[in-house]
Amino acid sequence: MLPLVVAFDCDGVLLDSNGMKIKAFTDALSSYPADVVARFSTFQQASFGLSRYRLVDRFFTDFLGRQAEAGEKERVLAAFGAICADLYPRQSLTEGALAALERLAAMSIPMFVVSGSDQAELRAVLRAIGLARFFRTIYGSPETKSANLARVGREAPAVRTVFVGDAEADWKAAREHGCDFYYLSTWAADRLGMARLKAEHGFVEVGGLPAFADALLGGGDGLEARMNAVDEPSPSHGIAR
Repeated sequence: MLPLVVAFDCDGVLLDSNGMKIKAFTDALSSYPADVVARFSTFQQASFGLSRYRLVDRFFTDFLGRQAEAGEKERVLAAFGAICADLYPRQSLTEGALAALERLAAMSIPMFVVSGSDQAELRAVLRAIGLARFFRTIYGSPETKSANLARVGREAPAVRTVFVGDAEADWKAAREHGCDFYYLSTWAADRLGMARLKAEHGFVEVGGLPAFADALLGGGDGLEARMNAVDEPSPSHGIAR
């Protein structure tokens, strides 16, 4: 069993892409009543982590109050997908993300992505921007985050699994599977809601992935220092010269 595994959400954690996703849905739904779309957009912002498939289902049942007509969901999903295909690869990495991933990779810590984004799209984007190399597997929708965290557990059983996310759906999935949850707040879509959740449940909040790596690996007596010390001779039992 591995000592430590780390899983990351993507939007708002690896990429500063939450705003793009909200606008992409608004644009994909532009043919529907504006007031309904505005209410749905507020719901989407508070429900980050749900897949586009579940969001489209909720748009029709909860906001339009009807079932989708034949092919209607597919048209919305295709429009949303086309917007994401154009804009997703152009989103910025969250500040310090690359350096933090390199630091964790240097420690040989197995890393995964568990996201609500479409899996094929997400894998293509992370390959295109050069991040895919850091991860054993990149998991996305249509499977839920909870199901994908379970897949991580089967693929890489660990004493400790950490999930870094920015939304309530991430926290719920982590809690369901006994993972330590770190909330990355800077790019979160629903910071007010997450602040309430943190006040009630007391999880760790970090401002970015460099701060997460610091918290995870510790200072001079932390995991990083202990692992580095393996390669260094003891002062009293050094190599004879």
